[in-house]
Amino acid sequence: MTIRQLQYFAKIYECGNLLKAAEVLYISHQALGRSLNILEKEIGMPLFYRSQRGVTPTALGHELYHSSSPVLRDMYVLEEHIHEYVRLSSGLLRVGLAAGVRYFNVRSLWCDFQQAYPNVTIQAQEYPYTTSLDMLKNNQLDVITFSDYGPDDEYVQFPIGTWSRVLLLPEDHPLSTKEYAAPEDLKGMHIVLCANPMAYHRILSYFESHDCQPAEVILVSDTLYMYEICQREGFPGITIQGYLTDVSLPQFPRLRLIPFKENLFPYTISVIARRDHPMGTVIADLAGYLQDSLKSR
Repeated sequence: MTIRQLQYFAKIYECGNLLKAAEVLYISHQALGRSLNILEKEIGMPLFYRSQRGVTPTALGHELYHSSSPVLRDMYVLEEHIHEYVRLSSGLLRVGLAAGVRYFNVRSLWCDFQQAYPNVTIQAQEYPYTTSLDMLKNNQLDVITFSDYGPDDEYVQFPIGTWSRVLLLPEDHPLSTKEYAAPEDLKGMHIVLCANPMAYHRILSYFESHDCQPAEVILVSDTLYMYEICQREGFPGITIQGYLTDVSLPQFPRLRLIPFKENLFPYTISVIARRDHPMGTVIADLAGYLQDSLKSR
């Protein structure tokens, strides 16, 4: 027997009449009668006594109705849950790309994700850090990719990738012979940093709290420009190992990298969204998808 057969049987039981049950189920009287006959044939005993006035359940009919009621209730709850899931997995998802733009601002990436969610339209666009954060808070974006940030409790954060920050040095710099660098090595120096405001203030706070402040921290918004300053002026810089160095460093053959002895300034990209967002399941799956895409690069 199938769930559909049980649903039809239960409606006949409740209506006491095939014609009334067929009207409620929006199927023909003949189709409902065939379904009942097939069910009775599979069971091997009649479920109803037929008469001119309608149908009356047999003892087996009563037993089947009461025994199947919990199953049908569970099936109803399941169907409602799935319908709600599909409803909440539909619509427009506005994604602000502030971090990971190099990897995520690729149309094919979003097209592949939409194969799993054909009813979701992804609108992904690059924004500056502070702009994307403001747009998320003002409900102008549903999701942002962000780095070096711990959101408030009203937001949920999915870390999707972490890299180390390393020291970028001209090959003739006094520190270039060291195997590892320490923040204390930068005390009193002019250094160059490309970071969002949150990371900038976090790194400055570390220098201040450990009494190793550089003479100047030159904050720039473009990674290649930071590399250019380091090579031209001979200043150390703090950059991201792997995530940016694999593309930028070959363009500057006079620069080299030295890791910090401890991973003091990790660079973590996260997917951030409102905790109560109705498409929370889709967003969680999107975070996992982006995490996997980063691992494969």
